[in-house]
Amino acid sequence: MAGTEASRRVAEWLRDQYRSFGFETEIVSYSAWMPQPREIKLELTKPESKLLASPEQPIEGDKSTTDKRAVPGFNAYSPSGEVTVPVVYVNYGMADDYKQLAALGVNVEGKIVIVRYGQGYRGIKVKLAEEHKAAAVILYSDPQDDGAGAGATFPNGPWRPLSGIQRGSIIYTQIYPGDPLTPGVAATPAATRLAPADAPNLPHIPAMPINAQDAAVILGSLTGVQAPPSWQGGLPFAYHIGPGDSEAHMKLVMDYRQRPLYNVIAKLQGTDDSQLVILGNHHDAWVFGAADPGSGTASMLEAARALGALVKSGWKPRRTIVICQWDGEEEGLLGSTEWVEANLAELQAKAVAYINTDVGVTGPNFTASATPSLKEFVRDVTRDIHDPSSSRSVYDAWRDHIGHEHADMSGTGRRAPAMDTSGKVPLGGLGSGSDYSAFFDHAGIPSIDLGFSGPYGVYHSIYDDFYWMKHFGDPTFAYHAALAQALGTLALRLDEADILPFDYPAYALEIEHATTDVYVKTNQPDQDALEETLDAVAHLSASAHRASQALSAVSDSSVDPIKAAQINHALAAVEQALLAPEGLPGRPWFKHLIFAPGSHDGYAAAMIPGENDALDRNDSATLRREGDALTAALLRAAARLDDIARLARTAAPAQVPGAH
Repeated sequence: MAGTEASRRVAEWLRDQYRSFGFETEIVSYSAWMPQPREIKLELTKPESKLLASPEQPIEGDKSTTDKRAVPGFNAYSPSGEVTVPVVYVNYGMADDYKQLAALGVNVEGKIVIVRYGQGYRGIKVKLAEEHKAAAVILYSDPQDDGAGAGATFPNGPWRPLSGIQRGSIIYTQIYPGDPLTPGVAATPAATRLAPADAPNLPHIPAMPINAQDAAVILGSLTGVQAPPSWQGGLPFAYHIGPGDSEAHMKLVMDYRQRPLYNVIAKLQGTDDSQLVILGNHHDAWVFGAADPGSGTASMLEAARALGALVKSGWKPRRTIVICQWDGEEEGLLGSTEWVEANLAELQAKAVAYINTDVGVTGPNFTASATPSLKEFVRDVTRDIHDPSSSRSVYDAWRDHIGHEHADMSGTGRRAPAMDTSGKVPLGGLGSGSDYSAFFDHAGIPSIDLGFSGPYGVYHSIYDDFYWMKHFGDPTFAYHAALAQALGTLALRLDEADILPFDYPAYALEIEHATTDVYVKTNQPDQDALEETLDAVAHLSASAHRASQALSAVSDSSVDPIKAAQINHALAAVEQALLAPEGLPGRPWFKHLIFAPGSHDGYAAAMIPGENDALDRNDSATLRREGDALTAALLRAAARLDDIARLARTAAPAQVPGAH
């Protein structure tokens, strides 16, 4: 777990591994404001007395589940607190659920709300409860969502047993991730820090997770209005909203202090150190973390070993390859955010792309999200990687699977997009929930996130261990090897490309669809103000096609290395043109005007976030300001693409008349 001595030992082991592969490796440390639990108490006090907050049960044959060092179930960044009040069931605790409660005449003010996991980030659930003046939050995993309602439960299957607890952070990453006391700057010893009471992303009401067994005791005690049919979960009784005569006592004592983060930064020096290909995943875990993040770490290490072997055989990277193992991801993307904030200027000047994996392998189904300019690149790479379960490529298996199913299998809220009509496998957009966030949302570095998914009910529990992986996640570790191949191939092709494989016509098309959607949803008085944005989109599309056409002539021929470097720097920097220096309204850390995590779900990508948030609030003034900011950004991006077209035309060799 981040902030512990054990995390330091993991970082030192990783450092030594990367050094043995031939990487120049260091541990970069930061100091972040982080909690650990000192006392956790929950009991039902009415209509009867029953002590709850029961621990996860050991599994016979799985020695790891008997380890007494496992941290009890808690929510990082919950404040300390003690309350004894009635309880109300609020389903998933999302915005629409509170609207339905209001329609039913149920008020949660001053009460504990019990909320089921799913449909969005747990920090959004706590923020909404806080806004509705609840006294505290209990989060639980309903069997219908990731337990027996989905299939056989551990140890007989991959899904969550009744005693399983989903730990997790509730820090408001939708406002900003990273150390809560140093937003926008690195958490170094010299940093100026906010007082904790002034940190906008810290919750103000206590919250804790429990297992389904304990939830059944609380939910079974509720009376009052019967829950709507869509709120009925997988426990064997009719759910009621409450409160009736129910009452619970919650006491949380959290130990907050400055705690160390240990990032491992490993480099293979390239011929051109002015361009960086960066890969990363986190090394901290809530308990054992076999899938989250151990599967990603194992695959990243194997890709690094292969790259190191290439160097030892005489190969020299064209660009510098940087592999990062982040600390503090689970608490709120702490390590990656602090490193990006510390190195922002260098990254924006040099970074070609960032490639992320996190829950690397939980099954055989490839999933990926990316900036639109790199989606076709990801498809191309998967066409050349063998799917371990068939004689086909990963791409073909991916296409077949996504045509049948695109449900969230992980409990993280990350969903694969449904198959579209283009014939190409669709990739998701980048929201938040993993370490690409600071690179993409804050720094404007083109990013990719990838892994292999499957039925995964043990997320953030003690059961996410080697036994689970060996029996259910990836028994032969073949998909770990496939992920290592994918990571290594993505890195090598970006490293070795004469001209980087960015597809800006595809990006422009996605922006066109998203801005048109905003325009259609906008009232007539405000539509006129968005006409300029639509004109800017058309300008961007034309510029993207001109640049693509000019680059096609360059990619088919030898090109002067100096001009190629200029073109590649310009290609990678187009993403940064889509940033707004002032950031998004109400959350200025998020700079990207095309993509951000949704304000109301916290994980999934929201396109055109500034305008869509203004539409949700019916805020015409902000809508017009955001329209102006977006128009300016699109024109900046178009101008950069026009510069790329000019560079490409001067770099391409002159055509000889009559030559073929």
